[in-house]
Amino acid sequence: MLETWRISKCKDACCHCGRQLAPHRHFFSCLVEERSDLQRCDFCADCWEQDRPGELFCYWRTRRSSAPQKRVVNTEVLLEFFGRLDQPDSEQKRTFRFVLALYLTRRKELKLLEVARAEGGESLVFTRRSNGERVEVANPGLTEQQVQEVAGQLSQLLDAGL
Repeated sequence: MLETWRISKCKDACCHCGRQLAPHRHFFSCLVEERSDLQRCDFCADCWEQDRPGELFCYWRTRRSSAPQKRVVNTEVLLEFFGRLDQPDSEQKRTFRFVLALYLTRRKELKLLEVARAEGGESLVFTRRSNGERVEVANPGLTEQQVQEVAGQLSQLLDAGL
């Protein structure tokens, strides 16, 4: 019978003394069986040597990295996604395209040429760095908070921090 085990991630502190587990320092993690479930415990090296749990399922020595690293999305992937949003058929796609254009401008993949105003509203006109192509993006009139919300949604879609 195949079972699914849910093991928690590493805690930031030693479960015995409460001291922070410092980056680049070794510490010990173990799995202890409690009521037919596995519980993860993390120990600093000193506490592991002094007061290691008796009934261990398993243990390992590891160390923390200095900081969680953001995953970087390939620029080509962003540009392809931007291109697919060329003819947006919904308000959500229009807002995604607008926020993605702002992000690509920040990454210097698009350069703002002008703001075009017409009866239908305002558009931002860009050129693509790679081929000089002119690209027009409708401005949906988002507030700063709405831009942040859409950027968060895009980050989730692309699994990266925008």
